Amino acid sequence: MISDSVPWKQECLKIAAKLAKRYNQKKWSERSLFTLEKEVFLGLFALRKLMESNKVTDAIKNTKVELAIYPANDKPITLLNQHKFPELYDLYAGQKESISYWDICNQFIHSSIFAPFVPAGKSLVGFYIASDRAKKKKLYYIQLKVLVEMLESVGNNYPKHIELTFNEKTKEYKVSSA
Repeated sequence: MISDSVPWKQECLKIAAKLAKRYNQKKWSERSLFTLEKEVFLGLFALRKLMESNKVTDAIKNTKVELAIYPANDKPITLLNQHKFPELYDLYAGQKESISYWDICNQFIHSSIFAPFVPAGKSLVGFYIASDRAKKKKLYYIQLKVLVEMLESVGNNYPKHIELTFNEKTKEYKVSSA
């Protein structure tokens, strides 16, 4: 549980700024890809922990963004072939799906497929992801810009009002914040 959200939110803003600079990056080494992956995962872990700890408003927790999704084709998707994801999904049959910040965090944190999209080796524009659960059905694509906006919105979000309601059935408090 996070007690002081300020350093976590500052970290979200720092990571958002670092990721935004990736738009202009032209050279991609193994080291820079490692650093990118570390930034993304740390940022989304922080985002999820802040939501879990009720350190952001309900509006942020309930925010949904539209992502592209691609259906899995008939080929089995396994540990040994998931790195060949372009052959395993119909990348010409993309559709849109609204997905919550929480679910996006989970897709990354539990990802079996994580692939930065750098067309023609130029600038990073987004990520293909699929969690261990989702990979059998669909592949998500999230634009870098959306990820940066998520981190910025959480990093700048400070609830002004918190309400606790005790649930007799679960013997736990429900926290609402605005």
